[in-house]
Amino acid sequence: MKPSAIVYSSNTGFTERYAKILGEKTGLPVYPIKNAPEKGTAIIYMGWLMAGTVADYKKAAKKYDIKAVCGTSLAPTGTLVDAMRKSCKLSEDFPVFNVQAGMNRSKLKGGYAFGIKMLTKFMSKKKNRTAEEEGMFELLLKGGDYVSEENLSGILEWYKNA
Repeated sequence: MKPSAIVYSSNTGFTERYAKILGEKTGLPVYPIKNAPEKGTAIIYMGWLMAGTVADYKKAAKKYDIKAVCGTSLAPTGTLVDAMRKSCKLSEDFPVFNVQAGMNRSKLKGGYAFGIKMLTKFMSKKKNRTAEEEGMFELLLKGGDYVSEENLSGILEWYKNA
């Protein structure tokens, strides 16, 4: 059964923006997890990543029939799929996608702000960063916005063929 809605959890607004773009492109209604559709609805779940874990995934999995998971992160699109699959305990054939979102430190609160501060401090001391790590470090320091329809191409292709 094809998904009939998109449900998301967003911390600083990037996941919400991606969910709305995906909704426009698929024609599916989009709901924040706290105002989501009825229990058992087949959905695409979108959540932001913190330490490889998809925010509110377990909550969504208890209530909905999740057909695909799309996580938003600081890392380049497509790079954290295996970590997401592992943290959500999803099989190799389950549709999992990761899209690069962005960083806006002014919107972070509490423990999340502290976690990003600690990650920035840790990365600043790391020698011989890879090109990917260097890119993430720059994003942590300066902020940035990578939300784009192009980053959703994988999940859009999956949806078209589902």
